Amino acid sequence: MKNEILLVSPNCSDIAPPSVITKRFPDGESYCRLEGVENIAYKKVYVLHRLFPNPDENLITLLQIMYGAKKAGAESIELILPYVPYARADKEWLSGEVVSAKLLVKLLRENGATKVYTWDCHFLKRPGIIEYENLTFVNKCMGEELISYIRKIYKEIVVVSPDSGAKYIVGQSGLFMMKERGDYEQEEQKTYRKIKNLEPQFDKLMIEDKIVVLVDDMIAGGGTMIRAAEKCLELGAKDVICAATHGMFLNDALLKMLGVGIKKIITTDTIINPTSKVSIKKDISAILEPEQFQKEPEQLV
Repeated sequence: MKNEILLVSPNCSDIAPPSVITKRFPDGESYCRLEGVENIAYKKVYVLHRLFPNPDENLITLLQIMYGAKKAGAESIELILPYVPYARADKEWLSGEVVSAKLLVKLLRENGATKVYTWDCHFLKRPGIIEYENLTFVNKCMGEELISYIRKIYKEIVVVSPDSGAKYIVGQSGLFMMKERGDYEQEEQKTYRKIKNLEPQFDKLMIEDKIVVLVDDMIAGGGTMIRAAEKCLELGAKDVICAATHGMFLNDALLKMLGVGIKKIITTDTIINPTSKVSIKKDISAILEPEQFQKEPEQLV
């Protein structure tokens, strides 16, 4: 990487040694310092940084890193963001709503990003190289890796997407459900949309007495997975396993999911959590030279 340099945030220390120092002032403001700043001029800079948890704070830190890299003379900046927040706010459902996905991309583009590498970004809907709001995204799908990991434990499985919007993750042979959301609801200053209906687009005989693997791009509050799991068990599934690229598990979602009879939950390390069993390190090492990274297996123990 003679003409390239990697800047690694402390929140990605499980992937590579950090080269950015971040702290927080007593008033909550973010402090950021780039190490080896004298080596940045005229080089392509890769920034490896997680935006979750605390997306607002981590977005400011990312902008600081990009600003510092530009000030130091970076030729270009490419971002490696395991999870892209604000991705679900990609449509205007109610008059006057801000489409935050587009705002986020605008912030990244106008502050120097020329390309973003990410995994199962919600607003992109498919893997590959995609232009969105005049910024190039390289969107990697983790469905195959998740399913492969589970097949090593359970040989005979039926793969189902609980949401037609993410059915690309399960591939051509996967089954799917149609999800209909209701109106916005408010609870303790938090807003969300409950699931109004979840309808399987397959016959009961296709899952009866079988192990069903529900695969989605993310698990946030767990509502979709819980409704889908309950539906599959009602139709006679032997067991239900849940898999997702991004595992947030908000408001005790993990416990709630296990409480309805879900046998196992598997996610990747885009967001570190107790169910992270499949790693994105192989994909990152394909972006950069292998010697920049720790030699660890793709699947976490």
